[in-house]
Amino acid sequence: MSELIAFVFRDQYRAPEVLNELRRRDWPWVRDLDDAVVITLNEKGKARAQLNVDLSTGEAVRWARLWSSLLNTTLFLPLADLIVEAAGEIAVPGKPSVPLKQTSPETVEARWWREALEHSGNFKRDVASLMNANGSAIFILLRATDATKVLKQLGNYGDTIVHTSISSKHDEAIHAILGGD
Repeated sequence: MSELIAFVFRDQYRAPEVLNELRRRDWPWVRDLDDAVVITLNEKGKARAQLNVDLSTGEAVRWARLWSSLLNTTLFLPLADLIVEAAGEIAVPGKPSVPLKQTSPETVEARWWREALEHSGNFKRDVASLMNANGSAIFILLRATDATKVLKQLGNYGDTIVHTSISSKHDEAIHAILGGD
């Protein structure tokens, strides 16, 4: 079972700083930070994403699609699709990006988030209400076995943590979406 964590800060520069500090730790779960995304909001509420994936692989685009769909549904950032286009262009330069427009109204990734968070209505509400202008957040899909220990370690870095469990069924589905890595 995985845990979706939103680590929210009141300072737009704090999330990137904390993510870098956490990466320096020698904790078994730190490798999950390789796929994390940081969102910062400036004083006007304009969002900036810092996606942290290996852009030399197709996996970058899959992670970009996954986080983009979460940001669209949780923070209501419709421009998050630009993350996918940027990752696609960097991962495969010169090749046209995979079209983002779907024939159905919901992407596979958006459907996955909707179903995975179906019983966690408070997660989306809480994250959306906590993210304010001049704020930032780290979004982590934690695959570590002991989420309680991880949450305690994260708590030492301050501000607010919102989290929800992802069922084993949805874990299997996300591995299929991400290519079974």
